[in-house]
Amino acid sequence: MTPVDILVIGGGVNGLAVAREAAARGWSTALVDGEDFGAGTSGTSSRLIHGGIRYLENLEFHLVRESLRERERLLQTAPHLVKPFPLLIPFYRHNQRSGFIMRLGMFLYDVLSFDKSTPLHTSLSRTGVMEKYPGLETAGLYGAALYYDAQVANAERLCIEQALDVTAFGGHVYNHRKVVGLTESAKGVDVRLTDTLTGRNLMQSAQVVVNASGPWVDKVLSHSEEETGRLIGGTKGSHMTVGPFPGAPATGVHYEAVSDGRAILVLPLPDGNYLIGSTDIFFEGDPAEAVMSDDEVTYLLQEVNTLIPQAHLSGSDVLHTVSGIRPLPYSPNAQSAAQVSRNHHVSTHPRIKNLFSISGGKLTTHRALGEMAMNVVEKHTRPRGTLASWRRVFRSRPGGTKNLKLPGARCADWRQFQKDFLEHTTLPRPTAQRLLGLYGVRARKIEELICADPALASSLPGHNDSVGAEVVLAVREEFARTLVDVVARRMLLSWSDDAGLDAVDAVADICARELQWDESRVQQEVQAYRQWIRQRRPRAYEGMSDHSSNPATNPISTKKSEH
Repeated sequence: MTPVDILVIGGGVNGLAVAREAAARGWSTALVDGEDFGAGTSGTSSRLIHGGIRYLENLEFHLVRESLRERERLLQTAPHLVKPFPLLIPFYRHNQRSGFIMRLGMFLYDVLSFDKSTPLHTSLSRTGVMEKYPGLETAGLYGAALYYDAQVANAERLCIEQALDVTAFGGHVYNHRKVVGLTESAKGVDVRLTDTLTGRNLMQSAQVVVNASGPWVDKVLSHSEEETGRLIGGTKGSHMTVGPFPGAPATGVHYEAVSDGRAILVLPLPDGNYLIGSTDIFFEGDPAEAVMSDDEVTYLLQEVNTLIPQAHLSGSDVLHTVSGIRPLPYSPNAQSAAQVSRNHHVSTHPRIKNLFSISGGKLTTHRALGEMAMNVVEKHTRPRGTLASWRRVFRSRPGGTKNLKLPGARCADWRQFQKDFLEHTTLPRPTAQRLLGLYGVRARKIEELICADPALASSLPGHNDSVGAEVVLAVREEFARTLVDVVARRMLLSWSDDAGLDAVDAVADICARELQWDESRVQQEVQAYRQWIRQRRPRAYEGMSDHSSNPATNPISTKKSEH
């Protein structure tokens, strides 16, 4: 592999933000991930771009302001993915935080977001809440606040579009390449890699290495000579989806759990389903093995049924679950997971001076984290020689990524583009709307592929709004190398009611043509997808012959495990 100025380890939203910022500043850049872009924490979040109203409680005003500023920036630079999203906070007598404190928090939230385009919060009386949200429990209810954050329902696409930008600036991104060694060299750092799909061993040399591997930061450092203390003290956050249910709210609801005061979110999704979460539990172990437990499911169901008495949700209503590890800074003195700071940090290392590690970070502030990380890197390192210095100056983009639109939003007027696309496309309107929501202006590329091969206009089994051209785009332009890459993180079919299972064979056939898979590889890929999706415990898996008897990978059962 060709030596680069900077190598970023970790293809989550934060690692990609660092690489995007570095490439925009003129650094020759490469990024590697042991799995796929967005395969870890980024794809298992609450899918909210939020200002962090809960951080006010920890007096982290700077983090709230940064989050609100970045939220507004994303509404402008990624309008196809990030949408304004209303949330209700109901005030109940049992709440640990009084209505006065919550109203004060709402006031501060508005003050700190003085430059926002979304509306200010509004207060609702008890009667007003009952009229607008008739499904909510009324016992102990005495008012509410309605405010706006933002939702990124297709969070994985934030990762893919940043990867596209890294390559647009001349960089390289590589998925399924796992770090197996880190050593200091005369020119910087040598990183040994293994391609997990081919078994090939590789070496990447870089002047600087940024370890942005999220919950795997300490694991990556274990492959080096560093004797650093523990950096990551991750907590597990689990979510589940359910279909429409009696009393379901028309907006998101930010609710204080009756049992423990934890924040619970009930979030409508664009497909009509609801995302419910999250839990917040200290976690030890391999982040790749995080699975939502039955106790977590029971906990969330009980809280939602308390909030919305007519819902009567049970385990059989759960469509699927996701669980990920937040890469939070190690905080040995924290009494609860909620007390752990959500701020982000860049650590230097004494033995390998050009190695940096990132702890913390969240979906909302990924761009700011990338900017901060590169400021730290540039403070501690200098281009090697005058030629390298001038090369970065000429290759850099003024302003970095601050106001840089994502590839799917690069047009003069996003609303006008949508209108024109829907008026002139030959695709069915539901398909066109879906493509706009996933790809933005890059939906034109789907049309171009269909013009070149009309067979690619065929819809996929079980997914009438999806087309075969999406698979081709995923492979040719979006770095997909496996069936899971395509179905789960390019097309996001894994979030559908059938968990993408109806479409996997058809998608695999198109992948086979694009990637020259033989029949054995096709069967291997299909089986790998089935194994992967079982971790999400989808209801669609019920009755299939290759069930696991492991309760951690079966559909929701009544057995309890942890909470």
